[in-house]
Amino acid sequence: MFRAFIAIDLDLAHKQKISGLISDLKQANADVKWANEGQLHITLKFLGNIGDIELEQVSGIIKDIAINTKTFAISLSGISVFPDTHRPNVVWVGIDKGADILKFLVDKIGSRLESAGLKKEKREFRAHLTLGRAKSLKNINYLTELIKKTDFRPTDKIEIKNIILFQSTLTPKGAVHTPLAKFKLSC
Repeated sequence: MFRAFIAIDLDLAHKQKISGLISDLKQANADVKWANEGQLHITLKFLGNIGDIELEQVSGIIKDIAINTKTFAISLSGISVFPDTHRPNVVWVGIDKGADILKFLVDKIGSRLESAGLKKEKREFRAHLTLGRAKSLKNINYLTELIKKTDFRPTDKIEIKNIILFQSTLTPKGAVHTPLAKFKLSC
């Protein structure tokens, strides 16, 4: 058994831009566990602990969905928090262009996995990329003010060509994400 999730990975140039943004946000000195460059991705479905049989099922489903989905572009759009600025738990960057396609993929993956006996996500999908998770309210007001002042809207588009199945290994320094399989979208 191992922890796994399905995600969209970003290219190195965009990961570096986002890492720069995280460095800027760290100036608030808030008690946040920030994502490192290797952890930056857009989660489509967290699978939890799965075994080899589920891995085969999931891989077949993702492969089929990928073959029937054309490559597409997304764009990043602003910074915000979940659930609200008074008690933020998650700091994130939104997805503007391409959010509808990501939602379609999440719905398709969710319904296909549910048919295969895996649990469907109960929360409504909101296209985003997690930057960090608040561990306490220490300096959180400074962070939310900094977020309000920060305009992060890169104008370039990110080409999405793959869906990736990742293994997530928890370590004292944070989660390590290892790609298990990459599924090419159709051209």
